[in-house]
Amino acid sequence: MKQKIYGYPVALIVFIHIAMIGCQPKTSTQVETPGSDTSWALLPFVKVDSVNPILNAGNNEFNCPVLKRAIKWENKDVFNPAAVVRDGKIYLLYRAEDTIGKHAGTSRIGLAVSEDGLHFAKRKEPVLYPDNDTLKIYEWEGGIEDPRVVETEDGKYLMTYTAYDGTTARLLIASSPDLMQWTKHGTVLNGKYKDAWSKSGAIVVKQ
Repeated sequence: MKQKIYGYPVALIVFIHIAMIGCQPKTSTQVETPGSDTSWALLPFVKVDSVNPILNAGNNEFNCPVLKRAIKWENKDVFNPAAVVRDGKIYLLYRAEDTIGKHAGTSRIGLAVSEDGLHFAKRKEPVLYPDNDTLKIYEWEGGIEDPRVVETEDGKYLMTYTAYDGTTARLLIASSPDLMQWTKHGTVLNGKYKDAWSKSGAIVVKQ
């Protein structure tokens, strides 16, 4: 599998390490040491405070198939996104929560699109969410969280995500031809690991 987007996504720990390096300006007291070459890193990172935050919680409504009524599915918070470049646009898949239920919030995956990577327009409804399907036992009522997305060689997309039933977080996988219509494929880990706590796993691909 090869990646057709510029270096994203990467394993979360690697991204955090790179971001931390990019946020630390070099001072005159810092001395280069053997093995400290950062020419491989994605530098520099510069915050664009004039447009931040790029997403906010909102009042968009969605007819939840489990609750069988309209809810404000992202009015608590939006966070933990994955970015993908498609047809010259940046697609941001993000986690959003409502304020309903025993966990004070069920998570769903929303989608926002940008022409410049700075200004994003959100779709009114989530693109991946708990439903009355065979995976409801894993996804309700904690929800679907933390998308990690890669592009396949034939231009389709694979998403690993976390399903939370209120007790255990499990890593699940879904696929899509266009980042909007998703097909769920179930748990990533099976056998003796199926009911073990697992989350936020990313598929490693070639750049």
